[in-house]
Amino acid sequence: MIRRSARTALAAAACGAVLAGGLAACGTVQQLNAADKVSKAFETFGSGKSFSAKLSVDATPAQIQAFGTATGEEIDKDSAAALSAVSLSIAFSADKPLKDIQPAKGAAGGNGAAPAADPSVSASYTLSGKGGAPLLELRQVGGKAYARGDLAGFAQLVGENAAEVEGLAEGLPAALGNALKGQWVGFDAKALGSTGGAGGTGGAATPAPTLDPKAAENLNASLKGILTHDLSFEDKGKQDGKDRITVTAPARKLTDDLLKAVEPLAKDIPNLAKLPKSAPSKVPDRPLALDLYLDGGALSAVTFDLAQLTEKAAPGTPLPLRIAFGHDTPAVQAPAGATELTTEDINGLFGELAAAGGAGGSDGPATPLTDAQIKELTRDGAMNEEQVRLYNAMGLGYQDIKDLADLKA
Repeated sequence: MIRRSARTALAAAACGAVLAGGLAACGTVQQLNAADKVSKAFETFGSGKSFSAKLSVDATPAQIQAFGTATGEEIDKDSAAALSAVSLSIAFSADKPLKDIQPAKGAAGGNGAAPAADPSVSASYTLSGKGGAPLLELRQVGGKAYARGDLAGFAQLVGENAAEVEGLAEGLPAALGNALKGQWVGFDAKALGSTGGAGGTGGAATPAPTLDPKAAENLNASLKGILTHDLSFEDKGKQDGKDRITVTAPARKLTDDLLKAVEPLAKDIPNLAKLPKSAPSKVPDRPLALDLYLDGGALSAVTFDLAQLTEKAAPGTPLPLRIAFGHDTPAVQAPAGATELTTEDINGLFGELAAAGGAGGSDGPATPLTDAQIKELTRDGAMNEEQVRLYNAMGLGYQDIKDLADLKA
């Protein structure tokens, strides 16, 4: 229940934030004071050279357990403590305003490698546990990637024996074992594209879908209309020194309207063809609300109460999801002392992982993919050829990779 609700709430909160941001271009709502504040707050996005966001459940373990009891799905003490402590943070920084960053241009190389990202953009992704200790951290700085994890810390978070879990790292290749003990490893991200020797002859990467200018213009007009008619704004005054504005929308109507708006684009973006024609039955047929908090005119946080998604949750059992935003945060830096991984190291690492994955069963390592299978798996653009080949080299078969691609889509 928590996992499903969290996924739904993530989508709802992110969608709500993006939709509210569109008001910056919608002059018909400027006469509304609350909407005007939201509009101006979103105008600040991208104006700085750095940005961060942190996602967490804004509740104590006791509140999480109470929510589980109210919804009929008991949550044990360790799980509640873990959910209360965990957070996911992202950060981006560049040498120019983020709104001026343009996607990398140019065709893919003959081996299917995707164009390199703008090296001026640095990024960080961190999964943290109790006390903010990083459990998994990924960075990309200057075209290089860095990674580390804390397997023992993760075990402790979920109530497992850290010593037993740490022993698992001992049987892994040294580079991976050290990375799971908190030591940084660094590598050229493009090197991952050369690990897929599992059949096939390479070729061009799946081109990114493009929109017809007229279709994009129609979509923009449709979204403006939806924003004007479906969203309502209420200024709730100050809370902890910040302006609190509640954005409310009828969940089912908003979903139906958004689906109708993007339906004409299905011919240009294949993944959209998988979307339903109307709101799924699980979408509540009632208004849902999220709170925006503005600090000095800039958006500082968004909260969404998961209890809105289920009628089982009685009053007094909220479970708020929170996204806190930071502007002009410290630039993402490359970690010091990272162990350098070469292309040979990466090839050997995934080779050992693939062999280990087949050692315990009768099927053995994954069957190399054919060119036709690779073409099918990359057709919808959810994965590129490098990712497909990498997963295959790691021991995943065609159906396993297809399931992953469907999930990403």
